[in-house]
Amino acid sequence: MLRLMSSDGKAEKERNSMIYKFDKKELTQKGQYFKIPGPGFLPRYQTPISPRENFITALNGGKPHWLPDYYDITTLCPACYPDASARGFVMGAEGPDYMEDSRKGGLDAFGVDWEYIPVAGGSMVRPGKPFLEDISEWREKVKLPDVDAWDWEGSRSANAELLETDDHVRVMWIFTGFFERLISLLEFENAAVALIDEEQKEEVHGFLDACCGVYEKIARHYKEDFGCDILYVHDDWGSQRAPFFSPDTCMEMLVPHVKRLVDYAHSLGMRYEFHSCGKNEALVPCYLATGADIWAPQEQNDVSRILEEVKGEMMIGLWGNDPDADDGTAYREGSEFGRRYSQDYRNRPVYHCDLFNINEKWREGMYVSSREILE
Repeated sequence: MLRLMSSDGKAEKERNSMIYKFDKKELTQKGQYFKIPGPGFLPRYQTPISPRENFITALNGGKPHWLPDYYDITTLCPACYPDASARGFVMGAEGPDYMEDSRKGGLDAFGVDWEYIPVAGGSMVRPGKPFLEDISEWREKVKLPDVDAWDWEGSRSANAELLETDDHVRVMWIFTGFFERLISLLEFENAAVALIDEEQKEEVHGFLDACCGVYEKIARHYKEDFGCDILYVHDDWGSQRAPFFSPDTCMEMLVPHVKRLVDYAHSLGMRYEFHSCGKNEALVPCYLATGADIWAPQEQNDVSRILEEVKGEMMIGLWGNDPDADDGTAYREGSEFGRRYSQDYRNRPVYHCDLFNINEKWREGMYVSSREILE
């Protein structure tokens, strides 16, 4: 069962004591969301409670009023965080100022130069000339960022109206997690070897420990300056076919540092979500050992196996959508998805994490069927 955050306990009990029978009037459009990647919009429904309240109820081990959905989330990536512009992903009120490709890429928080690739819609470190030849060089060559010196007040002020009025669960990113940070400095092959080379392991732990200190400072600003609900950390641990490393290596080299950051996020009243791509079902014990709250495994994973193994200790993000279906088919498919994953929700918490080219009728079917079951 997902752990209850003590600061939310009273509110969670009050929310769960309320019963809201589904009313078709809820489908009357209250507002709209930009479709990703666009053009067009998705309707915002007249839900009985706010999207944030619903999502937090689910995270607290309660029964939400509908299946939580990606569009219940507001993603904020402030421009003051160098990785946001380096990775081409400034989000929030500052985002429109960073839409031009010329403003994407550049130095990240650790001084690594990223090149934005328009056709890929993202950034990469130029291969062939790693920042470090060996992890033992990090103390000499890596200048840890002065996180407190970033213009947090400027980004907070730019987002002031959104922060005051938004009622969605607030998610903020750390783009480059622990293994990905090693890759950015060493390139992939050297980073993978460093995790298993007995002569390098001590320095790897030393660097990741320092890295965690940086991430803790970012997390504190996210909470104090932006009221962040979920710390979302991007750290891919596998390929399309298998994990990059064994569970034993992961437990030894990565889990302790992730767990430290998870524990710190929890101490601030935030939840922790893994963005961790790859066919990684073999690493489920590692994800659980970190104490993380949410993971959205890619579609090539055996989701049924994962749900069985996590036993409700972690919310699992699920993919589902049919962008090209006719309205009737899309509605039926969405309804079936909602019914399937709303059953026994407290023991199997999930959310619908798909965001691209969402079929409006598919989403409506999911909402209605889950409302009828979870009301």
